Amino acid sequence: MNTENSHQPKLNHEEWIGRFFQFIETVKLFSIEFAQALKSLFQKGLRETWKDFRSIASKLSPVDFFFAGTMLSIGAFGGMIVIAGIGLLSYQSFLWLQSGVWTEYPMLAVFNFLFENTPLHQWIINPESWVGMQKLILWFLETIPVSIALMVPGVSLAITAMSIFIAAMLFRFYQLKNMQ
Repeated sequence: MNTENSHQPKLNHEEWIGRFFQFIETVKLFSIEFAQALKSLFQKGLRETWKDFRSIASKLSPVDFFFAGTMLSIGAFGGMIVIAGIGLLSYQSFLWLQSGVWTEYPMLAVFNFLFENTPLHQWIINPESWVGMQKLILWFLETIPVSIALMVPGVSLAITAMSIFIAAMLFRFYQLKNMQ
């Protein structure tokens, strides 16, 4: 094989590095200009939104405020449930860090506390009928931790309430804006 007849173009590394740095500089300038444009649009949008909000806030009825307060309260309640679940999980983690032994808090402990000496508790302990249902419920109560049983419904409650609140407020905003 003759290397003299090879027609491969030689790579000029210095030219390539120069173009690469030029590209990086162009991207940097573009990013700065893009960020400034977004900032300007965002500020104009906030000014317009505030102006619209002030003009519509006076037209809101007591029912609107009641509905908003109710949805915010439900969302806050869901948030408190989530915080309780996170607090319990944190407490369990703290105990584990101290002793190296995980302390379990299954739903069965809460069930026993709430329903002690009731017919439902007696049925869970010693079922006379619906034995398959009892086994299924007992399995759930033994395997689901209280922290998860608090966090999952709390998150879903908070998200649902906030979504309904935002959707209702946007609907009411556009409804009142179009009435002008």
